[in-house]
Amino acid sequence: MCIIVKMGHSTRLRLLLLCGACFSLAAACTVREARDVDDDDDGGAGGSSSQTTVASGSGVTTGSGGPDPGEPPGLEGILAAHNDARAAKGLNPLVWDEDLEAIAQAWGATCTDNEAPAGLIDHNAGRSDTYPEYVGENIYASSGQSSGPAAVAAWMSEEADYDYDTNSCSAVCGHYTQVVWADTTKVGCAIANCPSLQFSWGVVCNYAPGGNVSGQRPY
Repeated sequence: MCIIVKMGHSTRLRLLLLCGACFSLAAACTVREARDVDDDDDGGAGGSSSQTTVASGSGVTTGSGGPDPGEPPGLEGILAAHNDARAAKGLNPLVWDEDLEAIAQAWGATCTDNEAPAGLIDHNAGRSDTYPEYVGENIYASSGQSSGPAAVAAWMSEEADYDYDTNSCSAVCGHYTQVVWADTTKVGCAIANCPSLQFSWGVVCNYAPGGNVSGQRPY
């Protein structure tokens, strides 16, 4: 098993291999894409991330347990997985936002892969362009089909690399901090099906207001 991390387009690029080589055998290779908690990206850092609470989703749902009405096929349970993780920190649950899902779906359909490392979908630099506040983003990809809860579990595994006292990461922890970012209230996710990419099955989750604001703790 290996984990590959692709940093955001406006940050330093970093490739983290947690195995000597990655082979697509019985177990799919997992890929994660995120920003460190202190990265400057698209207005979401340095205190410039919008905190305006404008709800633009035409329908929102909360979840705990089984599939939720807003979740697309193949991602059943992803909202509950987010909210179970947040509940463990005493945080309010997220609601499903159809506009954030639409942004994730539209980006996933492009299968854009212009940044190193090759083989997985890039981050969407324009994800906030059509939304009234800054949008955060987590991306998970695999060489074989996985699930929404598996994506959240992979992101949450980064908690081991986050030090709350110093608000710093010993490796990559930007997915984790976004999932448990206290000010984030909405999420929308979609599957990215990209047969042309090495890691062809992916999950794109968009969050609002986006987290990972420089100098701030997630909760």
